[in-house]
Amino acid sequence: MSHYVLYNDDQAVARFDYAQGMIKAYEPVHGDLLPMQIRAASADGFTSWIRERAIDLNTVQHRNLVSDMLGSRDKVHLALMTHMFSISDTFTCFEEGEFIPRSLLCNPKEHEAVSDYVLLTSDTSLRNAALITPNVSTDGSFTKTWKYEDGEWWLYKLQSAEATRSEVEISKVLRDCGWDAAEYRYIGSYRKRIKSRNFLGEHEFFEPYDSFRYAFSDISEDEDIVMSNISVLGEACRTAWKRILLADALFLNGDRHMRNFGVIRSTKTGEVLRLAPNFDNNQAYRGNPGGRYSAAMLRLYWKAADDEDRANLRQLLDACEKNKYLAEAWHAGIEIIHAVPDRKSL
Repeated sequence: MSHYVLYNDDQAVARFDYAQGMIKAYEPVHGDLLPMQIRAASADGFTSWIRERAIDLNTVQHRNLVSDMLGSRDKVHLALMTHMFSISDTFTCFEEGEFIPRSLLCNPKEHEAVSDYVLLTSDTSLRNAALITPNVSTDGSFTKTWKYEDGEWWLYKLQSAEATRSEVEISKVLRDCGWDAAEYRYIGSYRKRIKSRNFLGEHEFFEPYDSFRYAFSDISEDEDIVMSNISVLGEACRTAWKRILLADALFLNGDRHMRNFGVIRSTKTGEVLRLAPNFDNNQAYRGNPGGRYSAAMLRLYWKAADDEDRANLRQLLDACEKNKYLAEAWHAGIEIIHAVPDRKSL
């Protein structure tokens, strides 16, 4: 049996045992710094969390990466072999008596070959490469990998041209509003590659709502419950969430599942610092599975719209007015506003 320690940055936050391919025991030691999902979890619950941190096997590139580098597809084993390293949060694990700070665990230059492998599937010399890489825990529907550029981490993603353009243009108008949104940029002339800047600061980690909801007594996915729970975090978080919901409605984003939003927490205190910015809009607008825009989601949302939604929509439409690509969304929003006047004018 092997004894492991789970770290948040350089602080030990839990201990667990691993034997015969299974987590045998799990003991939190610093609950305030743990993800809410595993703050009071059993060994089985902790195992589920670990499995989410393994190399994603949905894409051919990642499956090939696993075969070439690790030789195993067991998700718990994969996560332990890579020390659970991730760019989006600050958790790592080591066998008891061993520890390497995150700043030393991944040398970006040494892992450029891994990024190229994921993006190009052209590098065949990875058997001798180091295993600790921020690329290994990147999941989702599209091929992704982290790359280090000019002192910052950027998440590269391969997807369709419409998904890429929708994501970039939506990000632009959200940021033009002064709303908190991840920054996206095109890569190359064909515009089927996109990159987004890591939105975490020093000593911060992202916790998706799917995990953070365990901080509340009601963990259901009911929209009213989610709104109530987020509102408990303060006015700034509530306002940010309302803006995300409105943007999703206007831009027909039906992919806001519980891992596509969350909170940013302090690695020092565990406190919630803010709601994570609006990110992952590659299945919105014309990037949606149907390939065309519809105002149906906005019309449905507008049935329960309040004065705050109306003010937010006007601000968002002002930012969209000069964006030719988002013209269909702009026209849909203008039509909604004219069809249902502000309450103050009634």
